[in-house]
Amino acid sequence: MVLEFQEELPYVKKREVLLTLNEYGKSGWNVRWKDHMAVSNELLVQEHENIIRYLLLRAIINQQAESLKARELAINLYEKFKEKLLRRPWDVELIDYIRVFRRIGGPKGSAVYHVGFLRGIKPTSLFTYRIMAYVYYIKKLEKERRSLKGIIERSLNVKELYNLLRNDEVLSIGWVGKDPKACRMFVNWIIFLYNEVWKESISLSMRDTLMIVDGHVGKVFARTGLLGRVKYEKVRPYIIEAAKMRYEIEQLVHEFPEVVPFYVDNGAFYLFEDGYCLEESPKCDDCPLSKYCKKYIKWTGYKKYRRSNEDIR
Repeated sequence: MVLEFQEELPYVKKREVLLTLNEYGKSGWNVRWKDHMAVSNELLVQEHENIIRYLLLRAIINQQAESLKARELAINLYEKFKEKLLRRPWDVELIDYIRVFRRIGGPKGSAVYHVGFLRGIKPTSLFTYRIMAYVYYIKKLEKERRSLKGIIERSLNVKELYNLLRNDEVLSIGWVGKDPKACRMFVNWIIFLYNEVWKESISLSMRDTLMIVDGHVGKVFARTGLLGRVKYEKVRPYIIEAAKMRYEIEQLVHEFPEVVPFYVDNGAFYLFEDGYCLEESPKCDDCPLSKYCKKYIKWTGYKKYRRSNEDIR
């Protein structure tokens, strides 16, 4: 890791940038949330526990996957196994799970998990231990007569909930990394559903949401000048190490109580997804942040000319 210092935006302009990202992320998310979660209207009318279990599976299998294929896989698993997937997933034969996976990902599953990025792990093997982490976690809940809904509603704060899920003896097998982005994503989805869709009171508010901070989000924070210190890879100059900047980014966002971390995070990501803050040839003049951004376009989220498969959105 290499650290570089750069000129920061003044406080007033930081606030303007974060407010813009917040509104851009909120408006974008309100249009796209069903698509991002890969939830159907049929699923959304079910009881909360079923929806929450589906989203847990959705988050686990999404890690290191091609995002659109991961969404398709989650949808097809639900369509194939329905209630059994959510209530008795152990009653489904492993080979039947794998057949759905191969139908979506090809004979080797490489359309879902790209072989070259897995360091020798076969895509089918990766899917197998992910689906089994989900199956045995649900089995554990049933054996202990607990529910995910109960765990969420009894959590006093987001840190407690996140740590319970991240460190669970079964679920921890399915997550990637010490601070798994997929677990953060799952927690955010649940907070959003309770607060904005179900309109039910819990201890977790939208202000409690976490930030995922993938490479594209970190890139926006670096290019705009929101950050005065940028950490990037030693072997590939100017490709930022977003995970190592996540704490600083979250601390910065929490200085501004009028914004929601989840929406700010999404807003920064959408600037990439909507074709503004691209790795090459960004459309700076048309970008919503154009009048604030310092346009440090040397910073990139991923290697140029390659679409990252680490996108978990």
